This record gives sequence, structure tokens and C-alpha cells, in this order.
Amino acid sequence: MKNPFTHTPGRVGDANIVTTIEEKVYDNFRYQQPSECVYKITGIRGSGKTVIFGNILRHYKTADMKADGWLVYDLSSARRPINTLISYLLLESEVKKVLLSEKTNLSVSIPIVGISAGFDSKTDIDEEVRLEQLVGILIKAKKKIMIGIDDIAKTDEMAEFCSVYAKLIRNVMDDEIAAPWPVYLICSGVYQNFYELGEVPNLTFFKRAVELKTEAFPMPAMAIKYEDKTGMEEDMAISFAKMTKGFAYAYQVFGSAYFEYKDKGEEYVVKQAKSELFSQCYEKIWKELPEGEREILKIVSSGPKKRKDVIAEMDGKGNYQVNSNALKKMGLLADSAQSYGIAEITLPFFGEYIQKYC
Repeated sequence: MKNPFTHTPGRVGDANIVTTIEEKVYDNFRYQQPSECVYKITGIRGSGKTVIFGNILRHYKTADMKADGWLVYDLSSARRPINTLISYLLLESEVKKVLLSEKTNLSVSIPIVGISAGFDSKTDIDEEVRLEQLVGILIKAKKKIMIGIDDIAKTDEMAEFCSVYAKLIRNVMDDEIAAPWPVYLICSGVYQNFYELGEVPNLTFFKRAVELKTEAFPMPAMAIKYEDKTGMEEDMAISFAKMTKGFAYAYQVFGSAYFEYKDKGEEYVVKQAKSELFSQCYEKIWKELPEGEREILKIVSSGPKKRKDVIAEMDGKGNYQVNSNALKKMGLLADSAQSYGIAEITLPFFGEYIQKYC
């Protein structure tokens, strides 16, 4: 029998738990003129961002969505997004038809919504102009474009792409209501990367874009999946669900470890799951943290502490507010009405990892 749980980032597996984030996005794009055109899916590494991102893109790639005019382009954050998108657009039949229809003229006059531009096959055209031309052809063909970028980061190429995208969404249709171009952006990433990219001059739209933060999986949903997919007894399934604290990667790792090692007993299963969690997730999270944020986590690694007690133990006492706020936005410290005035680590066994290895 195949293991229903997966360690591979972005893969759904057979034990997937759907969140409310997907539905928020779907609801928005049901309207002819959606209120939002950009969504930023954010959360700590391992919290399920890429899975949610993938679910959304797969939804708009279905036959029904294609019939409704949706085109989806999944771009790599490590390449040159503008070039990649141009290459994808040139493969679309509507674009090929326009280009080929005037090929004999040696130049292509592409009348698109709001733009009168010419394309000479013997002349290099600026990438921004080319992209706008090709998108315009598809918009005129009644297409809706969704661009996806996973694990986004601040690079010169990404800043350039976002700047060009900002221009695309300012364009309007040649209709009575002058509706905005239906060009949408879905991206995922960690808080630090979104923050840095949002601080780039002229990218105000990106800084203000709607942020959808990953949330802990519901305990009942996880316990039921554990029962259904592994045959766990109800009490053990609930116990394992509680151990994960709703952390997506921990949910997959604990389920996978039980599936593989259940014959060796619960203690062995937990040991294997924690080893995976520490080496494949927490080590990377810790390496990316600044020293000030590490200091707070070290202090509360043994358990929740009051704000005043944490400050009393800190060397840089005046930095508590800034660093604790950053940790909350990352999803490493609890951030709720119940946790007000208390510093508490959210991730399962992360305190143990810090105490033992940091």
C-alpha cells in the first residue's frame, strides 16, 4: 500500500487537508471585476503555502476554467519571469494566429486594447513592450490571465517583473465601462521575502496587496485523516494530531512516520518524525533568523513566558517589540488575543530543537 503522506514540498498527497484560503481566492475571482488582483500567500516554511498555491493554480487549469477563458502561467522565482512569461504567451494559439496572419508583411501590427504597437520581426523590441503586446492579444480574445510565482524572493529580475505587472493592471479594456485588464498574480513566500520586495521603490501595489496567512490545520480534520489513511485508533490519532499543533509539515511527517514504522511502537514513530522535522525544516528556519529574533526564541524555548520576563533576560532589551512582532508575522510566535503579553512558540518541538541544537 502506498504511503498516503508526503515529505515533498508542494505535493498534495492522498491525505491533503483543504484550507479556507483557497475558497477566499475562488470567491474573489467569481466576479466579472474582482475586487482584488493580487494575493500573497505567506507563512513559515512548512506551513503549507506551496500546497495552497498549487491547489489554486490547478483549479484554474481545469477544463471548466479553461472554457471560461482562464490561462495559467506558473513562473519560477529563480529565473527571469518576464522572459519566461513571453515564451509561454507565444505558445498560445490566439497569439500565433495574430502573428502569422501578418507574417507576409514582415512586420506585425498588433492593435490591442489601449495600445497601437508594431512588431518588426527584424528589430529587437523591449521586453516590456513585447509582453504588453502579447497580453493584449489574449485580453482582446476574452482571456483571463493568472500568473503564479512560488517561493518569491527579492531579486532584480523579480522587482522588474512586478514593476511591469503594475503597468499591466493599470491598463483598461476598450469597452463602455473601461474595465481593468483581467491579469492576476498569485504568489507565495515567507514573510521576510514579501517584506523586502514590498519595500522596493515603485512597488507600493505589492506592499499593499492582500496577504493570506497560513493557519494551523484543525485538530479534528487531522485526527480523522490519520484514522482513515493509516488505521490509527481514535485516541492515538487525536494524540498525534495534538502533537503536530496543526503545523502542515509536522502533520505529513508524523503520518508518514507512523505509516512506515508503526510496528516499532509509538515512541519510535515520534522519534523518527522529530528527526525529520528538525533536519528538514527547523534547521533551515533557524539559519534564516537574525540574532535578535533567535535570542527571544532561545529564552522561550523551555515554554511560554510573560513579556516582561523575556525582556528581563534579553541583552538588547529595547529590541523586543520589533523582533517579537517579526516573529509573530513569520508565524513563529503565537499572535492572538489569548496570547497577548505572552511569548509562546507555535511550532511543535521547536523549543526542544533550539535547546538541543542551537
